[in-house]
Amino acid sequence: MTDYSQFEADAKSGIHANPKRVRKMDEMIGVVLKQRKNSKIICIICIILAIALFRVKLAFTVIFGVLALFFLWRGTGKVPDSYLKEIYEEGLLVPGMVINTNPLTVMAIANMVAYNGAETINGCYNLIVKDIDGAKKELYEKIPCSCFVRYEDGSYHSAFFPHPLYWGTDNKDEINAALSEAEKNNKENPKDEWEVIKSIAEQFPSLKNGEIILLDDNYIPFGIKHSENSGYTPLNLETPLNKDFGAPPVMQYKKTGKKNKNTENDIPYITQDIPGKDIYNKMILLAYTHNAYPYISGHCEYGPAIMAQNTGLFTYIGDKTSFLEHVHKSGITLQTGEYPLVYQKFLITTKGCYKDGKLIPFSQLKFSVKFSSLNDIKLYINNEKFAEFSTCFDSYKDIEKLPGMELKMILHNEALDLLGFLQELGNL
Repeated sequence: MTDYSQFEADAKSGIHANPKRVRKMDEMIGVVLKQRKNSKIICIICIILAIALFRVKLAFTVIFGVLALFFLWRGTGKVPDSYLKEIYEEGLLVPGMVINTNPLTVMAIANMVAYNGAETINGCYNLIVKDIDGAKKELYEKIPCSCFVRYEDGSYHSAFFPHPLYWGTDNKDEINAALSEAEKNNKENPKDEWEVIKSIAEQFPSLKNGEIILLDDNYIPFGIKHSENSGYTPLNLETPLNKDFGAPPVMQYKKTGKKNKNTENDIPYITQDIPGKDIYNKMILLAYTHNAYPYISGHCEYGPAIMAQNTGLFTYIGDKTSFLEHVHKSGITLQTGEYPLVYQKFLITTKGCYKDGKLIPFSQLKFSVKFSSLNDIKLYINNEKFAEFSTCFDSYKDIEKLPGMELKMILHNEALDLLGFLQELGNL
């Protein structure tokens, strides 16, 4: 069972929890209690099998004997009343709300920052329950919750676990007082968190029990994770497919731990008088604007390869001579005033993307990103793999020391930078 002794909540419920009621009503604790009961049953079965197989083969007896000891260890020990009271009396008081009545579902929101100074991240926990005795169980009913967190490493808690106060007490006055306190605390937030819960519930109607939507300090969702997992799955890793090809990636969240932006004097514009000079200088500026310049300026040893350990995309900026040679060999005839920009599996120009010799305009292109097991970036155009290359971490300090969640956030940021850059190529 998790040790919460080092966790100190900023705001507490103020209720006096009834351990007997908690054992009966709290469905989260009920899972733990059921596991312990099942472990005792399995222990008895293993003992019976160990005895029965003693004459057959000694090895079987040893195996089942060890299993019996394991389940005996897991199944013994009573959850103390003090622990049950602590969950409700010492946990963090957070807003919760009924977002679905069938199945009965409560969503709670909590700050996941573990140490002061870190960028604010909130989480919305999806809790599917059988019952909340004492509540009206009406849609959008406010349900104050007490929660504890799970901390593993880094600047953030990896998860939090909300317990509706109705599970801990049937004293309506105490619950109403806690709700009033939650309302008071909510007024200090940048946004009304009750309304944030409604918005997230509408955006993600199919969440599973125990899933958490991660939100930035503007309450924009950027990731989804299960409370039992350390990492998260990034959201918004694709650009919209519409006629307004200059639109940025939807719902882009604030970058965390980003690189410093360079000044105008630092940008290495092309100074030679060459065809397309203005276009390529706009491309360079666009890359700097999105912090994506390292991904277009590195030399691609293998040319337009779609899977190689290089520093990014094969572009005119990175190697103009080799790049133009490969474009010429492609056999693609460009239109007047059209310039090649990126060449990997397909050729991207100022007009769009050439696939199988045919031009697909930017208005019909959707860019998306996935990550390999080695954290390499895999870039897709209209769901077809376009390129794969190493992530550029040169501008981040001590990245090898970062815990999983922070590293995932940096990868996410790099992907958003690339998506923003690629989506705006059509405006050059």
